[in-house]
Amino acid sequence: MDYTKGFGRNEKHVVVTITHLDADFVADFLNEFYAHRTHAGYLVVLLSPCELDNRMKLLLKIPLWSSRVLYIRGSALKDEDLERAQMTSASACFILSARNVQKKNATDEQTILRSWAVKDFAPDVPQYVQVFRPETKMHIEHAEIVICEDEFKYSLLANNCICPGISTFITLLMHTSRGEEGQKSTEPWHRMYGFHSGNEIYDIIVGESKFFGDFIGKSFAYASFYAHELYGINLLGVKRDGFGERITLNPGRRSINLYISSIFTFLGAPHCHLKFA
Repeated sequence: MDYTKGFGRNEKHVVVTITHLDADFVADFLNEFYAHRTHAGYLVVLLSPCELDNRMKLLLKIPLWSSRVLYIRGSALKDEDLERAQMTSASACFILSARNVQKKNATDEQTILRSWAVKDFAPDVPQYVQVFRPETKMHIEHAEIVICEDEFKYSLLANNCICPGISTFITLLMHTSRGEEGQKSTEPWHRMYGFHSGNEIYDIIVGESKFFGDFIGKSFAYASFYAHELYGINLLGVKRDGFGERITLNPGRRSINLYISSIFTFLGAPHCHLKFA
């Protein structure tokens, strides 16, 4: 299937290359990708050498995805298939590997090859790459972001010893939730846990906000109290222009003398979002 025959040439899109199509894995990716409102206008192009099984066919026929996802059978190692996916005009390329693979080293080797093939064909397209082994990262330093599954997993376990529960906290932030999990359980803590799993982190520009603009010049403690009292929101910290990307967590009684373009970070009602231009 040719990408340009399926959708308009001017439509924004991202390309997802994956060697094995697992319906649950793809569904998780789509749910997380489209959870962010700025991604609503993007088309997802699935580029894979695998044929669609019955579960994948059913997934792509769901009305929610049928107009948003296009499957192209092909390989990221072939220029003609990258051309069909319009890789050079893609906003991003996600290079993923299916869950629970047995041969992680061999899978990472394929990931390196796919990443370099995309780099040679479309050097300006940012890559978001998933690998299993830490030693693989050195071969794809050109990627925008590299997520190493083993490294991330063991880091979470180690930090859990220092800060009990941090692994659960990070897991909840990473997964989109409506806060409906456990609501039918007879255990009160199941219902509370599931409800609060629906929390998200947002960045708000204070000077442009109808709700938080009134807090400019007030102390962070004052803003935190009334934000929770009025809107049920927990404020986390502030970020000011001229201070790079550094966020000051809970500055306490210090005043929020922010510039118009400064960003107010707060915990609202599900996860951290990946953003790209």
